[in-house]
Formats: sequence, structure tokens, C-alpha cells
Amino acid sequence: MVTRSLIHVSVFPGWIAGVTYHRGEGYRCWVINPDLAVLNDGEIYPSSQAAIAAGRQFIHYSIEAGSSG
Repeated sequence: MVTRSLIHVSVFPGWIAGVTYHRGEGYRCWVINPDLAVLNDGEIYPSSQAAIAAGRQFIHYSIEAGSSG
């Protein structure tokens, strides 16, 4: 049986980032965008801090890319 836990959630205007912990694997980051699509980069991170940092970076990049066009 795989145990998964929601570790951290951060919200940004129109965006949500979350981190789950998968016992025996590590931490994963999930992002929900303004279109309600759930995104995951497929990476396993060694810490929740590293996972949420990846999610934040993706969101900031996406917001900047959307505002430059």
C-alpha cells in the first residue's frame, strides 16, 4: 500500500501549488493553473522545500510569459 500525504499548499492569483509526499519515493509538486489543469513535472524531490520551490518557479515563469505577450 502506497502512502501519500499532502504536505504543503501555496496559492497565487489564479494558481495553486501543492506538494505531496510519497513514502519510499519522495516529494512531488503539483500545480493547478487558471484553466484548472493539474500539472506535474514528473520529478521526485528530496525535500518539500525543493518541490514547492519548483512549483513557485513554474508559476512565476508562466505568469511572466503570459504578461509579456
